[in-house]
Amino acid sequence: MTNQFLLMSQNTDLAQQLHLLCKKAQWDFVQITTPTGLVVQLERQSVAGIWWDLSDTTLDTTIATMILIRNQVPGPITVFTPKLTERIQRKLYKAQVDDIITFPFNQGILQPLLEQRLRLYRRLTLKADSPAKKSSPSQSTSIGNWLIDRQNYTVTKNDHPIELTPKEFQLLVYLVDHHNQVLSREQLINGVWGYDILNTSRIVDIHISHLRDKLEDDPHSPNHLQTVRGFGYKLIK
Repeated sequence: MTNQFLLMSQNTDLAQQLHLLCKKAQWDFVQITTPTGLVVQLERQSVAGIWWDLSDTTLDTTIATMILIRNQVPGPITVFTPKLTERIQRKLYKAQVDDIITFPFNQGILQPLLEQRLRLYRRLTLKADSPAKKSSPSQSTSIGNWLIDRQNYTVTKNDHPIELTPKEFQLLVYLVDHHNQVLSREQLINGVWGYDILNTSRIVDIHISHLRDKLEDDPHSPNHLQTVRGFGYKLIK
């Protein structure tokens, strides 16, 4: 399992403190400055956990993002905050945040806390992976020169494999299942990410753009992944 975290923060002092912590623990982190940026980055790489600076965003945005990404993060989510109330604690824990750390924090305590969380998640992952999975018939769908294999989570174009992130694959399958239907960005967020959150149109647009770049012969004039101006997107077989 990776030892790299994602840090959502614009605070250089916090980044420096965590850099010192990572040096001792032999961890690493990538700093992201916006919630949307973190969601997109999470699609590109596997992580050990998330570090979130509550002072850089609202509590509502934090809660919505936690719910959006929780199932994608196989490790602890730690929130750093300059102030802590009962309401903040209640909402964050309800959103399945693991730990809430107030500024200033003690590095000597934070490191063993995170190590314990990582050990717990790794044990849970090993336990979940141990039972043998039953095989099921392959389910494939053809769209033009694309072949989508749902069983093996693969996509080929002209018999050449196409590398998609998990969310890109889920978005493509959702569009295939609703082909020829116009889907709004809100419908795609609910259907793929599983949570209705404001200001997420850019997340959908980014993922559609990536799919076009990887699958369409001409991403600027797509044959299948089409934009319906003023409404959303649709996939045409």
